[in-house]
Amino acid sequence: MTFLRGDLLNLTRRSCLALLAARAGQAAHDSLFDRWRRIARQTDGTVGASALHLPSGRHVSLNGTDPFPLASVCKLPIAIQILTLVDEGKLKLRDEIEIPVYDVVPSVSPIADRWPQQRRFPLDEMLELMIAKSDNTAVQTLFRMAGGADGMAARFRQWQIDGMRVDRSERQCGLEAVGVRQIPPVEQWTPEMAGQLTQQVPPLARVAAMRRFLSDPRDTATPDATVALLGKAFRGELLSPPLTARLVAIMRATTTGESRLKGQLPTGTIVAHKTGTTATAGNLTGSTNDVGVIAGTLAIAVYVKAATRSQALRDRVIAQFARAAFDSMP
Repeated sequence: MTFLRGDLLNLTRRSCLALLAARAGQAAHDSLFDRWRRIARQTDGTVGASALHLPSGRHVSLNGTDPFPLASVCKLPIAIQILTLVDEGKLKLRDEIEIPVYDVVPSVSPIADRWPQQRRFPLDEMLELMIAKSDNTAVQTLFRMAGGADGMAARFRQWQIDGMRVDRSERQCGLEAVGVRQIPPVEQWTPEMAGQLTQQVPPLARVAAMRRFLSDPRDTATPDATVALLGKAFRGELLSPPLTARLVAIMRATTTGESRLKGQLPTGTIVAHKTGTTATAGNLTGSTNDVGVIAGTLAIAVYVKAATRSQALRDRVIAQFARAAFDSMP
């Protein structure tokens, strides 16, 4: 092959521009990574974060392959699994779902507030309450309908998401985190039992249980796996276009965690997200999380685990991580 001088000059110019662009991208990556490390020093917990710019594929992470307790972030993959079952024709959004007594979780649950006067709820409303209001009764029922741990594991394999697990029901996960070792069978369950069982656990036993919970691989996700799931969902790779749009709308309606991902972003920035927070034993909080997509283009997950400082500080750290990523990504 013969090159003219002009061809060589053009090749050299293109090579230089490509090299400069690569170096600029690496510099921006280093800058965001360094900013994240500085922000993380404010908390005595471990911070894990991952950010993925959907149009360009640019990715930055800190402790991105470490597992963190999902807490209520588990409701996001469960919602996507339920919507997948709708896509497959196995469920319909208009289906009326009956809530049995053993699924009623009184804490953080608009459904529980309306039960037993109302026992049947449209599936679409349950999905919205589960995500936007973090309804714990909704997730107790929908996790079962999603196939439980086996159903979720099979779907993660289908989605090719490595590093995310949903193993236990809301009730089992929550009670084990505070040290309840024996949970009565469903036929004996009443909504009041959770509070009664929790009160029987001594304070020191609760702290020990939380430390065990933090080392448990069940119901955890890595930040990198989380943004991979968000990226696939928002690109329309997991659901049909109508159900992708419905998922995004539900996540945009989230009202929990206003001071987390959204806390320091410019006014009016649209954030579709899902929060999660475990119980606190003594002053040890298992995890404080927020994951979502900012302005339709920036998938981000921020997890803070094993922290003893204030909730306000943990929220502020998450907000600062989000703002740094928002300012750094194209």
